[in-house]
Amino acid sequence: MESTSASDSLITPSLRTLLGDIVDYAGLFPPADLSLQRALQKYAEYRHEEEAWMLSRFVLPVHRLPDLSNHRGLLKRGRPYALSVLGTGGATAASFVDAFERDLDVIETFDAGQQGQAQVEVMEVPLPQALVGADRADYAEWLRAMDRRLVRTGTAKLDVFLEVPTTPQATAALPALCAALATHNSRQALPARTIAGLKVRCGGGTPGDVPAAEDLAAFLVACRDAGVPCKATAGLHHPVRHYDDGLDTEMHGFLNLFVAAVLAAECDLDRPEVVAILREDTPDNFRFLKESIAWRDLSASLEGVRHVRNTLARSFGSCSFEEPIDHLRDHELL
Repeated sequence: MESTSASDSLITPSLRTLLGDIVDYAGLFPPADLSLQRALQKYAEYRHEEEAWMLSRFVLPVHRLPDLSNHRGLLKRGRPYALSVLGTGGATAASFVDAFERDLDVIETFDAGQQGQAQVEVMEVPLPQALVGADRADYAEWLRAMDRRLVRTGTAKLDVFLEVPTTPQATAALPALCAALATHNSRQALPARTIAGLKVRCGGGTPGDVPAAEDLAAFLVACRDAGVPCKATAGLHHPVRHYDDGLDTEMHGFLNLFVAAVLAAECDLDRPEVVAILREDTPDNFRFLKESIAWRDLSASLEGVRHVRNTLARSFGSCSFEEPIDHLRDHELL
């Protein structure tokens, strides 16, 4: 991913640092809805394209892992494949933990049979509905139960990102959830560890699926304050906030989201300041310089960008790898 060409040598170091390994490819999911064979083939092709430095993991449901045995020839080509699986989940804490253990068995069996050519690195799974709005003690007890299942299964390092809704109840409980996750993460032993983070959905098939900038800002600030990593998915094909005629609503931009995360952490921004970055719809107000990124009069160093990407804002899932790249070209950033 670090190979360079004549064209990507023109990409500023700060933009490359901000967008490196940022897209988790989810071609199996709507609106792309590709077959496993086609999605995996496209992912394999993307790994050799000029913009491969932006490509991160291949996303699939955990129950589809055994199906990858039909594509071992493809998986043996090139460097190992990194995977992110969508877990089964459960409506209650107990049903979630039981499903989690079954998913871990599937993951362990898969990883053991790949001879290092493919490995599940991340699980993405919704927070149980019964735990939305819970208190810190309930979250802590549930995380301990998950830990016991991990120890019992013997699963290697696996990061878990819990998808949270952007309802008022869920948003109000974010500090308690993040505090419990931070405590959990602080107790993990290196290098074989399970770091837990949060995931937010930024779009969908209806205008109501697009969270308000205030809710997205609350999510970023809560993760920032607790030192909990986060990722995003859905509705982020465009770099900058824009109006979508088909959906008849404003849509978030991935540059807005990740620049907001960087500046929130590096400039200690409060929620209204983060909202302002998320609402920015003028591309020229984002600047990607040799040694820093900037939005209006705020900036962060290259090292700050790298630190936030490594510890806070990890990646976003997209059913298309081509659209984000095409739109970056439209803005003359690539």
